[in-house]
Amino acid sequence: MNTDWQELRKTLRTILDDEIASGNECGCQLCIYHNGKPVINIAAGYTTPARVERVGIDSLFPLFSAGKTFLSALAWKLAERGHFSYDTPVAEFWKEFRTPDKSGITVEHLLSHRAGLYLLPSGQPDLTDWDAMCARIAAMPTRNLPGAKCHYHPLTFGWLVGRTLELASGISLPQLLKEHILVPAGVENSIFFGIDHRNSARVVPMDDTLMPVRPAWEAVKMNDPAIRNCCVPSFNGIGNAEGLAKFYSVLRGKLVSEKTFDYAAGKVFRDANDPIREHEWSVFGLGIILPGPPDDRRMFCGHGGAAGAEGFYMPDENVAIGFVKNRLSPRHPEHPVRDRISAALDIPNRFW
Repeated sequence: MNTDWQELRKTLRTILDDEIASGNECGCQLCIYHNGKPVINIAAGYTTPARVERVGIDSLFPLFSAGKTFLSALAWKLAERGHFSYDTPVAEFWKEFRTPDKSGITVEHLLSHRAGLYLLPSGQPDLTDWDAMCARIAAMPTRNLPGAKCHYHPLTFGWLVGRTLELASGISLPQLLKEHILVPAGVENSIFFGIDHRNSARVVPMDDTLMPVRPAWEAVKMNDPAIRNCCVPSFNGIGNAEGLAKFYSVLRGKLVSEKTFDYAAGKVFRDANDPIREHEWSVFGLGIILPGPPDDRRMFCGHGGAAGAEGFYMPDENVAIGFVKNRLSPRHPEHPVRDRISAALDIPNRFW
């Protein structure tokens, strides 16, 4: 990996400015931590297509699924403290799971996207009603045997894992996230799962200018104050690149023990009869994607998001990276700006 940070700062600034000038991007942030300290922190571009207000270091962006690892880390923390084991049946805490199809679902299955509850409830459920959503998801039938197949749970992951952690601890999810993850990581002012009124003015709206069908669902959801204000860590996190990078820089050995991290992010949790397909991106540890090459899956440990945000940690390099942007791309999960950043850093691309 290229770690000439002084020269890289100039190169990366040029890349972001080029992508914004070309119209590929509207606003972006990139932050890199090395050995626990920030070495690059760049903001570029504009908050809206009108190009009136510049994006700043403190601006906040919707994270979408890039926020999932915060919830996963909370699960690791509670497991570390003895609230459950990864092989504990969810039904031990959640009585609605005491049914023939769901009684075999474990905490490990939830975290590794193998619970078979990946669809939203039918109709038009109110995603902001936490208790109602938990009840409706718990009442759904599973789509496959517990643990048998990895199928990404893009939205339901938040309610499934979040409610289980609440029931296991007796504490609300927002309080758990704040006390065990956000405050200890020092990111309580840069990462939010339920934005408060004071910080809402810092949020950069999603821009769907390039999308063939408008309004795009990502913009509809995350430009809605009601969605921004609730706490569903599978998709509605809001934050900045510095918050993502700082979180990953303290995750292993500080937020959780090295042993805990290495177990959760050290191997792929998947049934032997469910082989990884060629070019598959959804290769999971316990709630964290391992998108490295087959012979080194944990080269990267992290998560991407629907709008192109990503956060990840490179254990062997002790490098943590956060990247956010607001212009949706019809080419997602391909993002040329991220590929250019990877080329400058001399690391493989991620495809998520």
